[in-house]
Amino acid sequence: MAPMKKAAAGLASPDKESNEYKMKRERNNIAVRKSRMKSRMKQKETNLRVEELKKENEELEERIKLLSKELGVLKDLFLAYAGNNVSAVDEAKNIVRNDHEYSAPVKR
Repeated sequence: MAPMKKAAAGLASPDKESNEYKMKRERNNIAVRKSRMKSRMKQKETNLRVEELKKENEELEERIKLLSKELGVLKDLFLAYAGNNVSAVDEAKNIVRNDHEYSAPVKR
């Protein structure tokens, strides 16, 4: 172990000229650089993920608007035909079933 010098307050302090102290400081400096680099990389990854999620959220919001508008049109269509006859209602159901890839399969 490196010799220790007595500090003014009576506490021992390492000899800053010793090889052991210099090696310890160098290892610590390397560890600090590595830790900071890792933190920067993690922050960059987090920022990228935030941007991806924001973009996805915008796309989903647009999809909601489109589907809400379509739902309104279909409700109006349904109500218009419901008063006239039952076959028109069935026709509207078939249009919805056949025209949209996201429609759930219909059980018969």
